[in-house]
Amino acid sequence: MTTRDIISWNTVIAGYSRCARVEDSIRVFKITRQRDTISWNSVIAGCVQNGMFDEGLRLFRQMLKDNVIPGSVSFSSIMPACAHLTTLNLGKQLHGYIMRCGFDDNVFISSSLVDMYAKCGHIRTAGWIFGGIKGRDMVSWTAMIMGCALHGYAEDAISLFEQMKLEGIRPNHVAITAILTACSHAGMIDEGRRYFDRMTEEYGIRPGLEHYAAMADLYSRKGKLNDAYQLISTMTTPTGTIWSLLLSACRVHKNVDLAEKVASKIFEVDPENIGARVLLSNIYANDGRWKEAAKVRMTMRNMGIRKNPACSWIEVKNKIHTFIADDKSHPLHDEINIALCELQEKMELAGYVADTSEVLHDVDDEQKKYLLYGHSERRAIAFGIMSTPAGTTIRVIKNIRICVDCHTAIKLISKIVGREIVVRDNSRFHHFRDGECSCGEYW
Repeated sequence: MTTRDIISWNTVIAGYSRCARVEDSIRVFKITRQRDTISWNSVIAGCVQNGMFDEGLRLFRQMLKDNVIPGSVSFSSIMPACAHLTTLNLGKQLHGYIMRCGFDDNVFISSSLVDMYAKCGHIRTAGWIFGGIKGRDMVSWTAMIMGCALHGYAEDAISLFEQMKLEGIRPNHVAITAILTACSHAGMIDEGRRYFDRMTEEYGIRPGLEHYAAMADLYSRKGKLNDAYQLISTMTTPTGTIWSLLLSACRVHKNVDLAEKVASKIFEVDPENIGARVLLSNIYANDGRWKEAAKVRMTMRNMGIRKNPACSWIEVKNKIHTFIADDKSHPLHDEINIALCELQEKMELAGYVADTSEVLHDVDDEQKKYLLYGHSERRAIAFGIMSTPAGTTIRVIKNIRICVDCHTAIKLISKIVGREIVVRDNSRFHHFRDGECSCGEYW
């Protein structure tokens, strides 16, 4: 195969990836007889950019097995997969490889490392890497600002944002999203409004969906539901996703009337929105309106819609362990139950009383308590405590919002076992240490 042939094949691989036809890109890659670094980089980047993170990691490992030496582009392409999948151990291994290859002074790779460590719960390591970047660009600044935002360090995020401007870097739409997210996670309404107004006046950036979503989230978290409703209503074509932010807040703040109004808006633009129907059912159940809740569930069944189960996962010894509430499939199921019972006894001695207000099942209080004890994040934490040395930080990811009772329980567990427990739910990071949480009870 000539050099011209390789270039042609690589062009086809990259072209399919850019058009989101990743399967075709992989198929062409597989039949290419001779591959160079560009071939591997193109197919890996295509997988990662189109959300096929596991496949991207598999191909990267295969590249190493085939003795293809990765370059700076290779690492920049694969690091987002580690960040998304929160595979911290693999990310650390890649970091070591990057240092051995002498790429740690590359601003693009360093920015990817900042993003990876922040999204894997290591915000201090992310800050250390960020501090060592020479010639920081918009990507590195934004990665660090968003990292602070997701961990609830809003004041640090604002300080970084203002420092970035002082160094002559003009904020783009991504940086504005990051700073609005920081304000949202800390309830800083005045600051959020100021940045939202200034993005057009000072930076010439028209608000996009992500900016409206961040502001709607800020209003909603703070309980200003009508302000959020009015803001969303000013949008030309609000999506079901942005209305769902407000619907979720209606559940938290127990506003059933507005929830019904918002749900109707969602179903107008997105009739098969699973999350919205689940939320509406839960809102009815939380208000004791079991017939309405059952009606929503029946509609879902008739439409063939199934709710995705709440699940949590934890990485131990380079292996991801996934937990679903009351799931008995884990090989150490019995041992985990024993550990949970022991923790429960110690928690109750410390004054824990179960908060069953968010158990949305029409059962008695004892059954509600039992359901709480089996929540997926508690099972993952118990397994982590069993499987790691004393003092090791426990890091758990959950696909939905952590409930109030689990939040209280994990604070107590962190004090009882003397460990830091980091939980990332679908909104932000919670760092539990010595009976306290970094969120300050605001999430």
